[in-house]
Amino acid sequence: MYILVITNWSVDCLRLLKKYKQMKKLLVLGLALVFAPYVNAQSSNDEMQMFQTMFGMAKKEIVSEFVKIDGSKNDAFWKLYEEYETNRKQLGQKRFVALNNYVKNYTKLSAAETDQIIEDIILLSTSQDKLIAKYYDKMKKEISISTAAQFYQIEWYLQSQVRTNILESIPMINELEKKSK
Repeated sequence: MYILVITNWSVDCLRLLKKYKQMKKLLVLGLALVFAPYVNAQSSNDEMQMFQTMFGMAKKEIVSEFVKIDGSKNDAFWKLYEEYETNRKQLGQKRFVALNNYVKNYTKLSAAETDQIIEDIILLSTSQDKLIAKYYDKMKKEISISTAAQFYQIEWYLQSQVRTNILESIPMINELEKKSK
């Protein structure tokens, strides 16, 4: 029964989020280049703007739309969610720096530099996945399995969309070399 409910919820979630998707291909690249000097101070505002552009609403609004919380557990959920967001944003800043390094230098990166950037991004992606799993476990224990599963599902979906948009927005490795041949 839980699988059917989660599956139906997932379909509804995807439909609604796709409805709000208005992201243009170069938004992330543009944000990376324009806001690079302000990465620490501006990253929260940039991220909020990115979610607004991609989905038509702020991230917290998206989460509150899809995660159904028993009224008595509402405060506990949002406390854990804010903890999660603080940790996720720290990882996001590191990912932003790594991607910005790639975007600024992709035409002149050595093999060793390319390898280091990719290793950094792999580590950050793995850390992000572990962070979501850690908070799934916390929410499962403190709130409910259903709420934790909804949290996991929406976070996984949002992160997948962000990753996809980033990948669509940055140049592929050796892209310029292929065009010049």
